[in-house]
Amino acid sequence: MIEYFTVKNYRSYRDLTELSFVASKKEGKKNDLPPAWYKEIDGKRILRLILCVGLNGTGKSKLFSALGYLRMLVISKPQAPTENPEYRPFLLDDHSQEEPTELSLSYYIGDKNYLYSIKISRTRIEEEELKLLSPRASRVYYRLFDSSQNRISIQFGSACDLSRQDQHDLEVNLRSNASVLSIFRGLNMDSAVLVGNYDYFENRISCVRKSSSQELADKLSTGDANHDARMKKLLLALLKDVETNIVDYRIEDASFSISELKSQGAPELLLKMMMEQNPSGFIKHKTLKFIHSTSNGNRDLESGLESLGTLNIVRLLVVLYDIVLSRKSCCIDEIEYGIHTKALAFILKMYLTIAEDCQVIAATHDLSILDSPFLRRDAVRIFEKNSDGVTTFHKREYLHNTMSFFRTYEKEVAPQIDRFLAEYEIFAKYKQYLEDAKIHE
Repeated sequence: MIEYFTVKNYRSYRDLTELSFVASKKEGKKNDLPPAWYKEIDGKRILRLILCVGLNGTGKSKLFSALGYLRMLVISKPQAPTENPEYRPFLLDDHSQEEPTELSLSYYIGDKNYLYSIKISRTRIEEEELKLLSPRASRVYYRLFDSSQNRISIQFGSACDLSRQDQHDLEVNLRSNASVLSIFRGLNMDSAVLVGNYDYFENRISCVRKSSSQELADKLSTGDANHDARMKKLLLALLKDVETNIVDYRIEDASFSISELKSQGAPELLLKMMMEQNPSGFIKHKTLKFIHSTSNGNRDLESGLESLGTLNIVRLLVVLYDIVLSRKSCCIDEIEYGIHTKALAFILKMYLTIAEDCQVIAATHDLSILDSPFLRRDAVRIFEKNSDGVTTFHKREYLHNTMSFFRTYEKEVAPQIDRFLAEYEIFAKYKQYLEDAKIHE
């Protein structure tokens, strides 16, 4: 689980900014801070859910992108040793483009707390370090580019379990555009510490994107009978509780002939590519159908005919199920997309009841979710962007139980828009702009 993530000089994050998952230990007079929200590790309450709110363009998605960028730097390496690494600095001033991007992540693998940090410039990785913070503080490795000698050096600490020979071989193979962990993973070396940390970034951190109906069918029919049965039981129970009339679903295997596309006038180049990928001449796919209970009996409906909200409820549950089972820390952008506020609140509370060693960082524009009675207020991050285009965010450490968090935040966010909404003259100018444009046509 992640304890905190820091970012500096990445897209709209010019200044050092920290996203902390550590919850407050303040308890309200009411029992409104349920333990389901966090897991206690080393005396720290590590949150399982963080909600990010703010106007469009304030940097919520860019924070998720920064975490994905860090993951990519750790597990991937450019194809050629001379290729420059990806570099995404703050662009709205005169100096940030000449400074490195700095990222760090403090996280737990079992009962061990690690801190990974990296500095990356336009041409190379300038600095990289992996430290064990607890149960006993010690260094795994520290890597530095020495500009005076134009070489990379690496120091191994007492927490590193590589043999002396492997340490030497790893240093020989270091590249200026690739992380130590990515180089290590490409070599045949034995190290439980480095394998564990590499696998953490590869398998325990993710950012979800919206999936197609075909991808959804694949995720509901994985070939693992036990997994698919557990998923179906959970999904159908939730669809019933949020008051849909779906009582079952099935996935059917289907296929169509590439030659049929030829008769329909498909381009030859496209047909050739399809034949190369499908030598049998047939393209196989899965079809997802939902079974609805009606007064006239059960009726099938193909997924493409379902409402956007229903499909997104299914997609979200599939994602949450994977997060829980795989013990992931996962970013979900626009988590409310197409889902009613009450259904979303139900799903999030369900997630918290089944979550263990996992985390969700979710961005939402649905402010009414802030009015949910189960909401833990220090789990909300409020995003803003200043006049220089720099993103900042903060959390409310405390708000009295008798005050509405939703109404308090609503008054704080862009109050000038609320003032504009009350003034007709502000909107009248847009009609005038249109009239002026017609005159000059």
